[in-house]
Amino acid sequence: MGPDSDREATTVEVEELSYDACVPRRLVHKKAVSEVFLTDARRESDDRFTVAAQWPRDHVFFQPGAEGTSDPLLWIETVRQAGIYLSHRFYEVPLGHLFILSRVDFAIDIPAPARPGPAPLAVTLDVTCTAKLLVPGKAVMSLEAVVFVDGRRSGQVSLDWQAVDADRYQRVRNRHAGQTPYATAPAVHDTVPLPPQAIGRRNEHDVVLAGAIGTLKVWNLNVDRGHPVLFDHGCDHIPGVALIESFRQAGALTAASRAGTDRAPHNWFLQSGSISFESFGELDQPVIVVVRNERNERNERNERNERDEPQERDERQEGRTGPAGGREMRVAALQGDRPLAAAVLRGVTLTPLGDLVRDGGE
Repeated sequence: MGPDSDREATTVEVEELSYDACVPRRLVHKKAVSEVFLTDARRESDDRFTVAAQWPRDHVFFQPGAEGTSDPLLWIETVRQAGIYLSHRFYEVPLGHLFILSRVDFAIDIPAPARPGPAPLAVTLDVTCTAKLLVPGKAVMSLEAVVFVDGRRSGQVSLDWQAVDADRYQRVRNRHAGQTPYATAPAVHDTVPLPPQAIGRRNEHDVVLAGAIGTLKVWNLNVDRGHPVLFDHGCDHIPGVALIESFRQAGALTAASRAGTDRAPHNWFLQSGSISFESFGELDQPVIVVVRNERNERNERNERNERDEPQERDERQEGRTGPAGGREMRVAALQGDRPLAAAVLRGVTLTPLGDLVRDGGE
């Protein structure tokens, strides 16, 4: 794909990129080779790149849904690795710099990519980087990536981050030092981890929430600091991927409470979202995860449609992709009165056969 390629293209040619081996793990800040998904990258123009990646058939943490949906966190992790790799290889960001993620936006248009066989999936990213600041000791950057799975355009992910040297990192890291961590956050006294089947997980050690299943919509963050993926390379704070996973699990629990116990087994698929990171979370202090409010997108769409002319309504319906009837949730992680991260998530509830669950609010 050359520098003048149309970013609206629905397919991409990947023959010129290599999928034979992973890129060096140090260039994506990983200790385990099994956690490296990138295989190659090519510069197309000053700030335009094509990046190759391979998604495994299965993974110990980034697991496909029973109905064949891909894991949204795998999308985010793949693009996050691309941001780190491109920074080091093409923008001369030193390997000793530490990366601080501030924003993630994503939208998945094709939740269940077709698999031509049992082989891993070839993934190609059409990436545009923006270097907002490049000075000694600090880089402030963003990227937008269009994701092609097995050659077919399937969604997009964008990131904002900064990469800083050790001195600057400590200044940013200690910005909230000395603040009282237990000011106003409500307590969740039940610290028993939730059962994995309640949140669409296979293994107990992947459950990052503790509390009750019900309508309260507030849980304790309960992260295993020995987790092989969440803490692959060690961390002096709560990893961003752990907070994103806690938001997804909170969304799944909220969707389950709506569907009711008399429904068929279901899975909440996180289809799109916007996540912002506000401050570092301390590993030795409690964190709560709360769903603040919800908005039923189907009802809002119906209200808009009633005001539209029939032709305009048909054109908008034809432009939609992915499962219909998504619901928006606002989720936050708090440590005392200090927000760590907040997200607006949009998901749909699917049966194991991939059918949309229509609950009472839709």
